Amino acid sequence: MKAWIGIAMAMALTVCATMASSAQEPKPPADAQAKAAAGAVVPDDNMTPYRKLAADTLTAFKAHDMPTAKKKARVLEVAWDKGEKTLEKKSPDVWGQIDKAMDAFIKPVMHDKSPDPAKVQTAYDAFIAKLQLAVKSDAPKSEVPSS
Repeated sequence: MKAWIGIAMAMALTVCATMASSAQEPKPPADAQAKAAAGAVVPDDNMTPYRKLAADTLTAFKAHDMPTAKKKARVLEVAWDKGEKTLEKKSPDVWGQIDKAMDAFIKPVMHDKSPDPAKVQTAYDAFIAKLQLAVKSDAPKSEVPSS
């Protein structure tokens, strides 16, 4: 009988300890912690899908994976052209600036035999900066294919 009481007490303490530890403040996901630690500000707005596709393109380019870089660049171009018809109508100047910056980024990746990494990086940075012109904090996020 004393053994059963001891086991019951141990179980009760274990359950209480588990409940107390799970009641602590939840931690953000590991990837969010990594981004915060790196000091990266990752916006989450209506232009996020295009940022992600551009980042994926640049990552593949830097890894010398040109087939993937070209594919991602093409997906970015199609997604932009199809996904931002409203912006093109409402703000043709903003749309045009972003489209021109995107073209400057993706054309060397898609068409040049050996694109200059510094120029591709500069064009990427300019494209990301131009996307800010179209950010709408209250706009719904655009759905863009990830392939």
